[in-house]
Parts: sequence; structure tokens; C-alpha cells
Amino acid sequence: MIAHSSALFLTVFCLLCGVGMRSSHAQSAVPIDLGSRRELFIDDYFIDEMKHVQLLVHQPARKEIAVVCDKPWEGNGCGYFTVLHDRRESVYRMYYHAWQIPTGIEPGGPLTIAYFESQDGIQWERPNLGLCEFNGSKDNNIILDKLGDGGRCHDFSPFIDTNPASTPDARYKAVGAGFENKKGIWVYQSPDGIHWAPMAPGPVFEQGAFDTQNIAFWSPTEQQYILYYRVFSEGGYSGTRLINRAISDDLLHWTDEGTIAFPEGEGPQPLAQYYVNQIKPYERAPHLSIGFPARYVDHGLTESARLLPEWNLREKRMTVTPRYGTAITDSIFITSRDGMNFRQSNDVFLQPGLRTQHNWSYGDNYIAWHVVETESTDDDSPRELSLYATESYFTGRQSRLRRYTLRIDGFGSIHAKLQTGEFTTKPIRFSGQELSFNVATSAAGFVQVEIREQDGSPISGFTLDECDIIYGDSLDRRISWNGNRSVDSLTGRPVVLRLVMREADVYSLKFE
Repeated sequence: MIAHSSALFLTVFCLLCGVGMRSSHAQSAVPIDLGSRRELFIDDYFIDEMKHVQLLVHQPARKEIAVVCDKPWEGNGCGYFTVLHDRRESVYRMYYHAWQIPTGIEPGGPLTIAYFESQDGIQWERPNLGLCEFNGSKDNNIILDKLGDGGRCHDFSPFIDTNPASTPDARYKAVGAGFENKKGIWVYQSPDGIHWAPMAPGPVFEQGAFDTQNIAFWSPTEQQYILYYRVFSEGGYSGTRLINRAISDDLLHWTDEGTIAFPEGEGPQPLAQYYVNQIKPYERAPHLSIGFPARYVDHGLTESARLLPEWNLREKRMTVTPRYGTAITDSIFITSRDGMNFRQSNDVFLQPGLRTQHNWSYGDNYIAWHVVETESTDDDSPRELSLYATESYFTGRQSRLRRYTLRIDGFGSIHAKLQTGEFTTKPIRFSGQELSFNVATSAAGFVQVEIREQDGSPISGFTLDECDIIYGDSLDRRISWNGNRSVDSLTGRPVVLRLVMREADVYSLKFE
């Protein structure tokens, strides 16, 4: 079980004292067709009633430093990282903008796009690519130093294009933002993720501010390309930093869909604006979009600001502009089922933490786009999710990226403490022969599952008393009733799941 957890904000639940609110879904709702897709417990989508359980979001575990950006063409402003796992080529690729920001301490430098590579997502190498010249030498890992003839590239976010119409010479695609004579979103393609060519002679989309990491990908559920990009609430560069979405069939022609939506009280706020958005479909459940926006917060020059780590550096940065010294950043967790309407967790996902340096600067704690699966470095533990976040931003002559981990599907869970609790789902339909849970309990904890008719009556052969008690820790625990795992007889039939649990977390389910 994960020790550091916090409650996810769900307005439909009455979580005071862990007691849920009864609804009438069980008898009246049209069944939700789950099919055989994996469902994560990150929202209230198919939950009907909760009692003495909570929906939690889990914070990632801090691991080793992945890369240090200390070369002459790098510096204190290396950021907007993209991390991809190319399974076909058995390689992990990392892209980032390499930059030394002028801070009043060190002079600034040119902004380029550079590249790291890894065989396991843990140990990274800086290859000498020989592609771009820096200070008279091509002995570096720079892949781009400008966008076509459009001047410097502010950010560059590649993805592996899973569009069935994509050709081998364009297996990789990328969007990048230009900020000089040809401002806007440029699109690139590559056969290998290293050698890139523009798909158009100039920007293909110009309706935004773009002064952040702008990202795009092929959506397997929507069957179109999606772009998430920066805008401001008052237009131009005024007001609150927001996230807009656009769609395209070919990456070249875009339709803007406006600002992504949140319930009242969630989403970007004037004091907690969204910087990077880091939204992408989760690979094991691609109908779910998961994002890790960095929050940009500026309280101004307060007594607390003077007591934050590295005040001497912060004070010098303020000679350039005050916000360079007073702004601070962390990252949160957002989810969506349609790509436009999102929920925000009620607590921070990645906070700066109790350290004396590297953690409380504007630009720290930005999570790379996106999570990847890696082998665990702990004994014989199963594969896990790796995330990577910036540190040591805006300080001297270098910055760095740290790796963090979560269990697979481990963004959130239904959590029960010592007091036995339970929850029921809304009516569902499924296809599959066995029911699998990603579940963890304590030694004294347990989970049991009952399958009910839509009216709430238990189905013989699948009652709570017949369910074999579940305890342990598994990414794929098959449920059985008196030794019988098969649920094939219930395929396509409206049913309700009831889970009774103590000292346990249930992260996801799937009908296999």
C-alpha cells in the first residue's frame, strides 16, 4: 500500500467521516458498457455508493537523478521534457529545450532542442549526434536549433504516431512553437525520432500564446490528432494562463475547440495558473486522458518568500524581473473521459518538499510529458510507471531531472482503512471471462466482491459469502467464487459490482 495519499475532490460524494451518499442509479440508470476495457479508479464515473471508503490520489515516490544538464549549450533553464518509450526499437527517448536563462547571476544563452537516450528509462546517455553546430562544433546532442527559417524553437514535443495512415518515413511526429518571425505551432516528422523535417514551410496554427510546452498526439479513441496549447484569459499575454484544445485529421489543418473545462472551483485560478498541461491518453486505458499541469503561483514578495531555499539566488533573479524571484511551482493531477471536460485532484500531486535547494524555484517540479513503464529497481518487484520532474531550475549554470515512480495504474484508488467499508458500482455491462483487479491490502486487510442484479439482489454463485477472500498485492488478481473464476455467464447482462474491503486499495479493474 502507498503511504502518502490524499483525497481526490469529488463533489458528488459526501466524504466526511468516510460515509457515502445513496443515489438511485442502481435501479434506474442505463447500464454503462465497460466491454473489456480497463477502468481506473480515478473518478466517480461508474461508482454509485460509497461507505467508509475514499477515492484517493497517490503521490509518486522520489527516486534518483535521471539527467544533469550542465553542458555549455545547456544551463539553468532546461525544461519542457518529453519522454517516449519506443517498444519496437527497444529504446527510451528524451527531448527537451536546452537553455541558459539570464538571471542576474549568469548571462543567458541560445535556446535549442536536445536529446537523451536510454535502454531502460533509468540510466540515460547524452549521444553526440553531429547534427547542429554550437560554438563551432557539432559534438553535442542538439537535434534542432531553429524551426525551418522561423527562428529559435521555444519547445518541441515529439510523439510516436499510431495513426494507421501514418507512413514509416513519418513514424514520429512533433509539434514545436516558434517565437520569432514565424510565431505559432510548427509540425515535424521523422523516421527515427532523431532526424526531423518540417511538414509545412511555416506555422500551421497561430491562435494561441504558446509560451509553454504545447503538445499533440494521435487519439486512438477519437481517431484524430489532438493539440493542447497555451492561451491567456484576456487574450495575448494578459490574464490567467489557461489550456485550449484543437483537433485535426492531418496535423496540418486545425479546428479550435476552446478552453478545456472544469467544475467550479477546479482548474486554473488567478493565483494558481496552469503552466505545462502534460495531457495524454493513458496507454493501458486510452479512453482516459491524464495530465500533470504545473501550477504557477506568485504570492509576491512576502516574508515567506524570503525564507524559501536559496534566497540569495532568488534575490539576484529579481534584478531581472520580480516574478523570477517570487513565483513558485508544483504539479497536480487532472483526468478526463472526453478530452474537454476535466477533474482536478483536491491535493498536490508533486510538491516541492522539505529540502534546502533544487525544489522551490519557478520552473521546478514540472513533470515531463508523459509517464512510461520501466522495470523496477527494487528486488523482484514488477514493472512500474516512471515519471520525471525538473529540479534546480533558475539557479546557477545547470538544471536537472529526477525520476519518480508509481505502481502501474497507481494514480488513484478506492481506499479502505481499518474500519470495513464498501462501495457499489452503477449498473454495467461487460464482455470477458474473468474479473481482474489491480489491488493491494495489508496483512490484515481484505477485499471481497459480489455481483448483483441491476435491482441490487445478489446473483447466486457470485455472492459475497461465496467470494474467495482477496489479500496480498497484485497488478492482476483474478476474482473467484468458491474457486470459480468464470463470469462468462454474465457477459452482456446488466449487473452491479459490490466491493467490501478493509485496509486495502483497489486501483483498476478489467474483465479479461
